[in-house]
Amino acid sequence: MTWLVAGLFSEGPTDRRFLPKIVYRTLLGIVQAEAVVRVELQEDILSYTEKTNAARAAIVCRDRDSVDLFVIHADASRARVEQVEAQIVGQVRTFSRAECAMPEHRIVPLMPVREMEAWTLADPDAVARVFGFASWPDRVPLSWHPERAETVEDPKRALNEAVRVLFGGRKGRRAPDPGGLLDQIAAEMDLRRLGRLPSYQRFETDLRVGLGAIGIVRRTP
Repeated sequence: MTWLVAGLFSEGPTDRRFLPKIVYRTLLGIVQAEAVVRVELQEDILSYTEKTNAARAAIVCRDRDSVDLFVIHADASRARVEQVEAQIVGQVRTFSRAECAMPEHRIVPLMPVREMEAWTLADPDAVARVFGFASWPDRVPLSWHPERAETVEDPKRALNEAVRVLFGGRKGRRAPDPGGLLDQIAAEMDLRRLGRLPSYQRFETDLRVGLGAIGIVRRTP
């Protein structure tokens, strides 16, 4: 039996509500379908709050024997994804390799386009279920196309506005703040819908490379 532990460097408190569950569920799906060894995945994704690249690299070196994969989250516009990845993930990889010979593929980028909330927009039915609806009501038009959620200019505003409109027909009910329920939205999301977004596809690919590097799944050619 191989014990698999992942850690997540995320940018803020709302990210730390949503992303750990997404990371865990994505890892679990890959492991269950593709693992070449027996794996027990630790359910609690370790949460790191260090902000600077040097501090993150120091944590990676410190915990490299107890944590198998380190996921680093950063938001970026579509045009700057590669640049931001090089500035953040690339530098952490470089520092860690120099300080403790840490293999770079054990450090995995997670980079939603614009904001993390863009990922929540990929599955409006999951958002609706968290707020007590069976699915997204036909009477409430969406202001975005879920399969193109990464094109929304202000995802956080779009999510907040959608929930406000969702509750517009419920007399005497104020719309709750979706930011406080992001962990539940992450648990409800259909990852197949999230998988239509290019940034999530890239995360899955990088995660498989990391799992391949530590012998959990077959290495990709």
